[in-house]
Amino acid sequence: MFNRIANIVRGLAVDMIETANSGHPGLPLGCAEIGAVLFGDVLKYDSSVPDWPDRDRFVLSAGHGSAWLYSLLHLSGYNLSLEDLKKFRQFNSRTPGHPEYQETPGVEVTTGPLGQGFANAVGMALAEEMLATRYNTDDYKIVDHHTYTLLGDGCMMEGITSEAASLAGHLGLGKLIAIYDDNDICLAGETCATFSESVADRFKAYNWKVIDHINGHSIEELKAAVIKAKENEDKPTLIITKTHIGYGAPTKQDSSNCHGAPLGEEEVKGLKKNLGLPSDKKYYLSSEVKEFFEDRKKQLIKKREEWEDKFTQWAKKYPQLKEQWDQALNLIIPQDLELDSLQIKSPTATRVASSEVLNKLADKIPYLIGGSADLSPSTKTYLNKYKEVQKDSFAGRNLRFGVREHAMGAIVNGIAAHKGLRPYCSTFFVFSDYMRPAIRMAALMGLPVIYIFTHDSIMVGEDGPTHQPVEQLEALRIIPNLKVLRPADEEETKLAWIEILKRTEGPTALVLSRQNLPHLKKHRGSKEFSCGGYLISPKEKEAPRVVLMASGSEVSIAQKVNLILKVSGITSRVVSVPDREEFLRQEKEYIEEVLGPQDALRVVIEANSGQGWYQLISDSDYTVFMKSFGRSAPGQQLAECFGFTPEKIVDNIMQKLTK
Repeated sequence: MFNRIANIVRGLAVDMIETANSGHPGLPLGCAEIGAVLFGDVLKYDSSVPDWPDRDRFVLSAGHGSAWLYSLLHLSGYNLSLEDLKKFRQFNSRTPGHPEYQETPGVEVTTGPLGQGFANAVGMALAEEMLATRYNTDDYKIVDHHTYTLLGDGCMMEGITSEAASLAGHLGLGKLIAIYDDNDICLAGETCATFSESVADRFKAYNWKVIDHINGHSIEELKAAVIKAKENEDKPTLIITKTHIGYGAPTKQDSSNCHGAPLGEEEVKGLKKNLGLPSDKKYYLSSEVKEFFEDRKKQLIKKREEWEDKFTQWAKKYPQLKEQWDQALNLIIPQDLELDSLQIKSPTATRVASSEVLNKLADKIPYLIGGSADLSPSTKTYLNKYKEVQKDSFAGRNLRFGVREHAMGAIVNGIAAHKGLRPYCSTFFVFSDYMRPAIRMAALMGLPVIYIFTHDSIMVGEDGPTHQPVEQLEALRIIPNLKVLRPADEEETKLAWIEILKRTEGPTALVLSRQNLPHLKKHRGSKEFSCGGYLISPKEKEAPRVVLMASGSEVSIAQKVNLILKVSGITSRVVSVPDREEFLRQEKEYIEEVLGPQDALRVVIEANSGQGWYQLISDSDYTVFMKSFGRSAPGQQLAECFGFTPEKIVDNIMQKLTK
């Protein structure tokens, strides 16, 4: 039966790709038996309730093989019709070119950039361990599932896979099972041209259990390998399967020619003949395969209903745990976070203010967890009252990701996609570049991940230009659906955290200072802060001649400039813009009210590159940006060197006004 399922999957996949005249037939043909075993025998899921909390997670890290996954989801009874398969890769279809989270039922995460899915799976397995520790009791196991991922040679070559595998082995994530499609072929040719290491030895060194030399076309060997993997509880498992890319294709099997292009009509006919499929029928489904999956669906529904009965009994016996479960699964925020009463000394760095807020929030929000890329003493993100997560000890809330920024970003994506925890991660702002692909994926999926970035400008100082962010702020602001907040003092930091917690439809980057910042007296409150930009100086009796805009640490510079201008008899105002993109989304009337008259000189002060600010200013206005990399020197010297002193800014404003 499983071989017949595999061949049906092959037929569906190549028909989808031929209809679209686009796609990757190599993996669906080569991994069909793997899919048949996983969805037909191994995985615990209920296609009628795709978000069942205790389902096994499956991640197709090699996302280009999406036709394989869609075929299996259709056969398994997910709400994915034959008509959906026929619209593969078409506009507004539910079968996009690479699997997309929340677009297709049964797809756990968006995959495509190789290695991201593997690291997501590590995050999901970590989430399962942490949730099992929190909610399972001696008499009820309500969190008890595995995470599976399928990856190919491309995933194996990407550095993120090494980072994530290293951490997974260190933590001993025994319920993580990765299947490696080892077919010796990549897009441009044979893998031996670039890839000759022993993957088995590499993963053994990472402290993984490795099951090697499995025939990926043998149902019996695949089943036995998975059973063996599930028996192992103290290490993640890598199953290395040898497969033939394009299996069954008359002339293209074992060739890179079938990796990323349709086979062609004649090749498909020959393939179907080799597989015993009717060559004159497209999207062929045999009655026996349909009946098999209908019976399996009934069995899986029963399994899910049994879990729900057990869950109901657990909830009745442990109402406090049930309440925590509901809050965590739905990311419910307590009404009273007590941040108004939190007194933070001033002047202080916003990274320090954030630490005080974060530790306060941790007491109120048990599902808030996270850590850093070996930088918690600097990013101030350690939860002081709580333990660390380590192997065989998953009750803690502090995660140590090690110096693995890229994997860190993708792992927290997996934690967030799993649900039940709200993760944050942190590093120096300049190293957001190392995790940008994962940040982009979180924004694309709409995951409520929190990024805490510190050392936010050239004021980092002596560490020099390698550690001084210049372009990173603008680079993050242009990512769709990523909220970027740069608070100016301890009060704005508290407000920023409120905005972060309220936002559950996408990720947020909190950008914080290393240096101490003064408390800023403001004349507006939290409502205006949530608009992204607001007037913080007293409203003038006369129309202002100068409007000073700034974010973060530069707002205090703007306030000093404002005072000097007033002494000189020049009316001006200060606008704090902690979230420029949100400010730009406001109604035109609000923006005009905040910025004042059009004929005023608008000045933007930001110690980063600032191209996006030109949406709020004209060519005749004045900007104080970084137009080069920084230098290695104390922060104050750099401020003087690059023109970020109130006196220098005032001099230039005066020159502008007299022209």
